[in-house]
Amino acid sequence: MRTFDLIECAEFLKVDRNTAMKLAGTGELPGAKIGRAWVFLEDDVVAFLRKKTQEQSLARLQGAHEPETDDRVARAIARQIETPDRRRPGRRARPLPVLPGLGDAILSA
Repeated sequence: MRTFDLIECAEFLKVDRNTAMKLAGTGELPGAKIGRAWVFLEDDVVAFLRKKTQEQSLARLQGAHEPETDDRVARAIARQIETPDRRRPGRRARPLPVLPGLGDAILSA
């Protein structure tokens, strides 16, 4: 049976080391802290990944979404719309630079 340290586990799950440590610390990712080091069994990490995959796939199939994410995005958009223009009155935005044309090179490709 193969074991992973924290960095190997994080690489296997394709997450940052801090994320793996947080998951292990909360008990969501099964592992043991031996001395100062975290140790994970490969079978437990694979089972964790399979469980997460099934949960998220089922949620997508049922059309579930994260309302707090939707609310956060809506608030951010509203905040950008409501923010007053910080330019001095009477000033206009600079025109966009004109890029050199490629001529007919794009049309013939």
